[in-house]
Amino acid sequence: MKTFAAFVGIGSFFATVEEFLTVVVLKSDPGSYLFTLFILFPVFLTFVYFSSKLLDRLLDNEPARRLAHFLAYGFIGLMFEWFVIGLSPWRNPDGSPWLMLVFQVGMFSFWATVSFAPRLFLGPRELDRRIRRSVLRFYVPYFLLVYVVGLSVPANLKFKTIIPLVIIGYTTLNAFYLRYFLAAFSRSATRDSPECQP
Repeated sequence: MKTFAAFVGIGSFFATVEEFLTVVVLKSDPGSYLFTLFILFPVFLTFVYFSSKLLDRLLDNEPARRLAHFLAYGFIGLMFEWFVIGLSPWRNPDGSPWLMLVFQVGMFSFWATVSFAPRLFLGPRELDRRIRRSVLRFYVPYFLLVYVVGLSVPANLKFKTIIPLVIIGYTTLNAFYLRYFLAAFSRSATRDSPECQP
């Protein structure tokens, strides 16, 4: 039960940092923010926690399980944005395809972080500890800066300032995840190599 509560708490932390900026600061809608904080993300993370146990059974390699977790729930979150929130790529056919791509990558990265960070932060291995320290060393000061900038700029500039900074922040986290997966798969391959067999 403690692991489940920690999983939901960690994921909610990574979600609410962004939600406060986009829902409270940009939309001035604290009611919706409280809904996401206490209902939406805890429900999503509960689904992730229990369904990932089923997903894990499909793979016998731990790095592959974690990569599948990262991709599957990032994609599910993106589908939520498209079909529930309405932020699909075809919503604005006249918009720049490159900006739309960046926006979609940012949304995927957000949902992937919300669902994968708890698994990473609860991992017992030294690699988990090293990567999560790197994530926090970037994430905490970066988003403190985003809050300072976002709350300081005039109202007419908030959207054009906050949204790009949020996208950059969550997309940058992929560099840490990539480093993690490369190291995890490399170690797994080394352990499974014939030279390492007894």
